[in-house]
Amino acid sequence: MENYFIKDNNVVFIEGVNDDFLMKKFNSKREYLCNYGIRSTPFRTELLEIFMENSYGLTHKDLQQRIKSNPDKATIYRALDIFLEKGVIHKVPGFNSVSKYALTQEEVSCHSENHAHFLCKRCKKTFCMNDLALPEYTNFNGFSITSARLVLEGICPSCAEQEVVVG
Repeated sequence: MENYFIKDNNVVFIEGVNDDFLMKKFNSKREYLCNYGIRSTPFRTELLEIFMENSYGLTHKDLQQRIKSNPDKATIYRALDIFLEKGVIHKVPGFNSVSKYALTQEEVSCHSENHAHFLCKRCKKTFCMNDLALPEYTNFNGFSITSARLVLEGICPSCAEQEVVVG
């Protein structure tokens, strides 16, 4: 399941990531982590669950606020580094160069950084737009291109809906 879909030429975002897409191939979150070569611990399972519950990028501070087991900052950063290295999550752009992390959608074959992101100017959330394909570039005027990033900015549907209700 993607975290958005296109309807009537509009992007419609889905809050939360349905963990059915993870469990299609795996019987448990523990099995999912083990498949990536990550030793399953209660904290890592909790961290995976947090990413699965959110369809947008999370900062270190966001994670600290959601984690119930109360690990120190270094433990969180180590787990994020492992998740990044193994491809469970990926970095997404945020406002003011703040690092954010999002769950890698397994349905996207060979999830790479070559996909678009949407930054909401109101709520400051960053959404992966895996279905919005970027052109494949390899060479341009002698430059060897290894990756491309597209960042779209605007107002997400949730914020736009709140604006209509308030307005």
